[in-house]
Amino acid sequence: MNAVSTSLKGRTALVTGGGSGIGRAVAETLAALGARVAVNRPPGAGRDEDTGELPQGCFAVEADVRDRRQVAAMFEEVGRRFERLDILVNNAGVFPRAQVLDLDEALWDLVLDTNLKGAFFCAQEAAAMMIPRGGGRIVNVSSSAAFTGSPRGAHYAASKAGLVALGKSLARALAVHGITVNTVAPGVTRTAQPGLDEEGFLAEGRKIPLGRVAAGQDVANAVAFLVGDLGEYLTGQTLGVNGGAVMVP
Repeated sequence: MNAVSTSLKGRTALVTGGGSGIGRAVAETLAALGARVAVNRPPGAGRDEDTGELPQGCFAVEADVRDRRQVAAMFEEVGRRFERLDILVNNAGVFPRAQVLDLDEALWDLVLDTNLKGAFFCAQEAAAMMIPRGGGRIVNVSSSAAFTGSPRGAHYAASKAGLVALGKSLARALAVHGITVNTVAPGVTRTAQPGLDEEGFLAEGRKIPLGRVAAGQDVANAVAFLVGDLGEYLTGQTLGVNGGAVMVP
């Protein structure tokens, strides 16, 4: 039996919302494994979006994923630079909190358009680049809220549940072309979150069987598994990255 390599050398990836948080950890991890990584940021984000210089092997591409024309231009830029795309990680997302009775149409549209419609636009463009090359990997970043709901995030939970269904649908449609489509669903993760300071993260961690909230690296490791050779026979799956929190009633 031949050993399976974890290297991504020679492959090109695009990570949306890759300037900070989970997306940043994913971009850094894929680059460390040898991939060339396009790190998407919204227009005008600039250096304020980043936690520092992009690592070797990464370059920035700007696009508002809600805008089909900007998405198409972003993929064209990746194609000009590398002439291929092997991996797409749909991570771009927003979560402005709002109680159900305060949730207006504009806020609903902002979240659904960014988190769900944007992922669909990117998946379409990625598939068009991957099919002629005989395959590729797409991973959507959802959330545990897709399964538990959120009292101040009905819009967010709906968008993240939509990503799960979108992933399964894309997996069925694209398998014949050698493209796998999977989803990761992080629980509480140590990123910038309104209302959660250090004590809040520690308190949340005490509720989790493994005793801590997720780090961005935990999610990045799951993504790396799914986009690499070790995950080649997985498609249409949703991988919870939550330290066992789903077992807590």
